[in-house]
Amino acid sequence: MRIYQLLYAGVWLVFLAIPTTAAVTADVPVALRVLAVVATLCFAVLYLETFWHLPEQDSAHARRWAVGRVAALAALAAVTVPASGYMAVTFSCFLAAILVFALPVRIGLISGVCVWTAAAAGTLPFVDTFWPLLGTGIGVLFIVVIRLAEDVEHRQRDAEHELRHAAQRDAIARDVHDVLGHSLTVLSIRAQLAGRLIDRDPQQAREEIDRIDALARESLAQVRSTVARLRTPQLASEVDTAREALAAAGITADLDVHTVDDADAELFAWALREAVTNVVRHSGASTCRVRIRPGMLVVSDDGVGMDGQSGGTGFGLRGLRERATASGARLSIVPRCSDAERPGTVVEVERT
Repeated sequence: MRIYQLLYAGVWLVFLAIPTTAAVTADVPVALRVLAVVATLCFAVLYLETFWHLPEQDSAHARRWAVGRVAALAALAAVTVPASGYMAVTFSCFLAAILVFALPVRIGLISGVCVWTAAAAGTLPFVDTFWPLLGTGIGVLFIVVIRLAEDVEHRQRDAEHELRHAAQRDAIARDVHDVLGHSLTVLSIRAQLAGRLIDRDPQQAREEIDRIDALARESLAQVRSTVARLRTPQLASEVDTAREALAAAGITADLDVHTVDDADAELFAWALREAVTNVVRHSGASTCRVRIRPGMLVVSDDGVGMDGQSGGTGFGLRGLRERATASGARLSIVPRCSDAERPGTVVEVERT
């Protein structure tokens, strides 16, 4: 990044040939001409060194440092004035560039324009042509436009970043609602029932309390699974998690996993997590088969099918479809067989 910044800043140093040529051809003592050339060379070196550090400048101390460099550069430019005359106004573009890019947008733009304006105003009484002022003015205008465009791009990136975070928060909120909404309602109803049965039927009340405990544990596990969505999954760990989750749910797991490349691994990890979660939560299946090949993942079960699942078409699969589309893949969800009672479900993710 810094090397590109340096190269971009260095390209414009070609315009320092204007005051250098004016100094070399001026009718002044040789010492003043040599001093102007040396000062211009020092100016170029210090200018490049300043821009080399600009990407790392993001604090009040760093901004003060940049302003100090501008003052030093202005002093070097002033040394060339006896030889280069009004052509020294060219240096103002470089000073403006440092201020515009080193300072916050509003302050930088105002400061840069003010520096050029002051230099142009001081030069105006001595010019015999307005081309130097017009040229440097266009240069400063170009700098301002670039800085504004850079700021707009930065704001757009921030907005997109915030939108992604907002979408992620919304997805997690929906998942938490899906997980806890039903569970807490059932817990509340069962707790009320247990309270009414304590005196009338203690044994049944105890059974209800046991059910409440089991449901609370299941809900806690689901919340932990939802929170885990914040982390990018790894395919190997997701395969192990899927095997454990299916076993805990009493579902026979048949996993056949082959090595895939990194791009497939990340997408398939998300897909496997979502598909197995739906199998465990909603399918009522007795078996689940997972097949992972380069470019393809297939998860199938012998459960009630998508039409029979209360949450089968929820936000998780919708988010997975969006993720697959963004990755250049295709997600399909179809019945496993035509059996009307237990058609099962096949979730397939395939690279297109």
